[in-house]
Amino acid sequence: MFFAGMALGIVAGAAFGIGIMCCVVAGKQEDQRMEQIRVRRQKKGERKTIHFRDREGTERFSLLDGECLCMMAEDGTRQIGLCRFVDGKQVEVNGQVWDIGEFLHQMECRRIQVCPLEGSDH
Repeated sequence: MFFAGMALGIVAGAAFGIGIMCCVVAGKQEDQRMEQIRVRRQKKGERKTIHFRDREGTERFSLLDGECLCMMAEDGTRQIGLCRFVDGKQVEVNGQVWDIGEFLHQMECRRIQVCPLEGSDH
């Protein structure tokens, strides 16, 4: 009886392991397919629009992926920020990922004016 239980356990474990492995492989293939689609879209020049909305959801301005914004402090110092689309709620500014509403809020708290850089297309 012991050996029958062991054999059944081994077979069930192997079947479970194979099932999990199939799911992992299928997921990896889907990830690769989605990455290929994303790369193809980028090559076609389809650029995403980044909508800068405050915490209340009011749109302040929008930029295309890869465009720049100007951040100006009260003392007149300016910094240019390269913007990259992350998703509908996040943006990468100069390599740092921000929640868009939080980015605008933090800039406001620091008394930094944020606006699109005229003629920006990097």
